[in-house]
Amino acid sequence: MGQTQIFKKDFIFFRLGIFFIPSAIALAGFFIIISLISQTIKKRDEFLKDKMNITLIFISLLMILSCMIQNLFNKYNTDFEIENYLTWIGLFNWIPFFWVFWSSQAFFKTKNDREIISSILIFSTIPVIISGILQYYFDFVGPFKFLNGLIIWYQRPIDEISGLTGLFNHANYAGAWLTIILPLCLAQSFNNSKKYLKKNVFKTILLGILLCIILTNSRNAWGSSILTLPLVFGTSSIRWFLPLIMSISTFILVVTNNIFKGSFQEFLRNNIPDKIWLEFTNVGFSQLNATRLEILNSAFRIIINNPFFGTGAASFPIIYEFESGFWKGHSHNLFTELSISYGIPSTVILIAFLGIILFNSFKNLYRKKVTNIKDR
Repeated sequence: MGQTQIFKKDFIFFRLGIFFIPSAIALAGFFIIISLISQTIKKRDEFLKDKMNITLIFISLLMILSCMIQNLFNKYNTDFEIENYLTWIGLFNWIPFFWVFWSSQAFFKTKNDREIISSILIFSTIPVIISGILQYYFDFVGPFKFLNGLIIWYQRPIDEISGLTGLFNHANYAGAWLTIILPLCLAQSFNNSKKYLKKNVFKTILLGILLCIILTNSRNAWGSSILTLPLVFGTSSIRWFLPLIMSISTFILVVTNNIFKGSFQEFLRNNIPDKIWLEFTNVGFSQLNATRLEILNSAFRIIINNPFFGTGAASFPIIYEFESGFWKGHSHNLFTELSISYGIPSTVILIAFLGIILFNSFKNLYRKKVTNIKDR
């Protein structure tokens, strides 16, 4: 079997894995890992030639050093009965993705490769849309298990508070996936391609994505969707984006504020699902035992106590429950979570690493002064 055939199989496996990410993560992991291992073996001599990898190796070593320091000297482990092995297990939330960053680059090398992956991600979202609509409108609820529990579609029952989750475990997870795919679908739907049938298919999927984002009742998803628009459509969108924001803000104010109490507000409330407009009132927060700001303040206090090497992965929920009496699985922020787990130095270097990538990407996207998505 020639090397070219193996290389093609890598692409097939990787793209299969990408397709299964939202609906069958176990299968996705199987196909993606096989393709990445194959790429790693073929490109192993190039690893250290990529300067970005040197930074990732340094971050990884800092994390490992933090684990050692925590196990030897961290009094939190004793005070809060934190198991030492948890911080080592936590490394699997980070270091494997550093490897994925490097080993997957071959699959995104050309414009055509990126367009194919973009299309696959969009089509992979069809099960999410269908499952969400069936769940929300037809009470099609689970959980549904396949292959002896290897694949689970949660399809949680929707109560008076929760929103659409689809096959995911939580509405925020569904919202996160949909908002990740939204810019890709917008780009495919409104580019300058002459393939109108293909564009109409993408526009149909786009309508499904937008509907499901609304029905998640996730403020994070709603806000992310709105912020996506100027990034995708370019600077030409400013002339309509700012009026859109003002219109939405005014509309929310009229619907929710008692200053506008009257027949018009009553009409709007009667014609908008309660789950949506109540998210912008105190009622939308009444079920919370802690606000995000309170959680972040607690996270900052924990970080300050061990700024250089962190307290340890999985330590936040244990400490937070001890201090507040409420259980929260994480600090609701990626960078505070990393700082708590492995310290501020690792976090700062990773932020700088990501910042450089985003800055260079921004320059490459806008260096030709593209002002409209149709020019791309």
